[in-house]
Amino acid sequence: MIPEQAKSEIIRKHAMGETWTAIRNWLEEEYGVKVHRTTISRWHAKEVYSRPIKEEEDIEIEVNLSEEDRIKLDKKVVTHQAEAKYFKKMYEKVLKENTRVDLIIEAIKDYAPAFKSQPKIKYPKPKGKVRGKSPVTAIAPLTDTHVGDVVHADQMLGLNSYDIDIFNKRLYGWAEQVLNLTNFQRTHTEITKLVVPMLGDMISGDIHDELARTNADNNLGQMIRGANLIAQALMFLAPHYEEIRVPCVVGNHGRMTRKIPAKDKYLDWDYMLYQWVASFCRNQKNIKFEIPKSFAHIFEAANRKFLILHGDSISGSGSLVGMNNSAAKLRGVLQYRKGLEEEVSRLNIDSAAPIGYDFDTVMMGHFHRVDEIDIGTGELFICGTMKGGDEYALNRLHLISKPKQIITWWHPKYGYLSKNIIYLNRYDSSEEAFEDVLPEIWAS
Repeated sequence: MIPEQAKSEIIRKHAMGETWTAIRNWLEEEYGVKVHRTTISRWHAKEVYSRPIKEEEDIEIEVNLSEEDRIKLDKKVVTHQAEAKYFKKMYEKVLKENTRVDLIIEAIKDYAPAFKSQPKIKYPKPKGKVRGKSPVTAIAPLTDTHVGDVVHADQMLGLNSYDIDIFNKRLYGWAEQVLNLTNFQRTHTEITKLVVPMLGDMISGDIHDELARTNADNNLGQMIRGANLIAQALMFLAPHYEEIRVPCVVGNHGRMTRKIPAKDKYLDWDYMLYQWVASFCRNQKNIKFEIPKSFAHIFEAANRKFLILHGDSISGSGSLVGMNNSAAKLRGVLQYRKGLEEEVSRLNIDSAAPIGYDFDTVMMGHFHRVDEIDIGTGELFICGTMKGGDEYALNRLHLISKPKQIITWWHPKYGYLSKNIIYLNRYDSSEEAFEDVLPEIWAS
């Protein structure tokens, strides 16, 4: 039991910074009362915070303060006020930055110009025995376009060159080949849906000093020019399918910080590019985008679940062992999430497509090669690069890769049917390209 006459002094001593142990010892020496320190702290919390302090109590406590104690208390108050002001300022800054990003995204959606909707082309169903069978879905990832990077042939033993003009020609060739291969498949099966996962590193970025020095344009220019051209590629394909889905994840080259972030990974130029592409294509109702803030995303197609991620989060320098381990760990994480179903549902996360609890197949970029490994439930695809080899790969790794992307074919009953590789350097001397022209005012 705390003596009534000691209560105001306990409040004063705690305000001066004394510990509960010291206050307990003082209470025992002064009043001969043994009270556990946790009992005192619980009483103090209830007394001070659970009911309003009367005005006369404030006055009594103030009167009992010595001048020295008052100075100490004033210093503490000033310190706490300064800390509170600092943390409030930091909180407001973070809130303002996040709000600014959200406002930019909303402005893009509301005010960005959009291409005119293109009428769909009706394709007849294939004749013969296959007629009436389940349609096949085409999945054609677009990854590691590195818009803005400049690769000089004379520094590459003549093995590759790259700039925005070459990207544009290769992009046109990619879109043309996706359509040609689809129409070839249509001779014996029905294809109504196309999925174009965008797997990151869509711009060159400036995370390395040499990129910032040699890029063809700054990050903003890379982003908007890339978005304009990629949107044209999707609009080129749109009339030929009943539905085009575009699930997206960010890479590492478009990040806005030199150090690799774990938090707010979506604050990336890739994310902004995807938002602009979606805005450019918003009049085309059969193109649907999924642009999550997570580093990975799961979408469903042809009764299969696909996990997409860029690949920079995988350790082991692209080894098959590292990829197998990462796939197994991510599968475990998602199963753990299933156990937290009730907790997750309370979060009320608003996303284009809620993430599932498992996956069959994985698609990623980052490693600038085409590869395929069996992960038990399906395949893990490394999906290539539009840029091809560069000076870093040649000088430091003594490696070179052709610029290529893949297109895969999926049946709702049988799953993975086949894969084609789209070789892109064959289009470097082509005259066909999309229009790489933007007005000074983008909204015009």
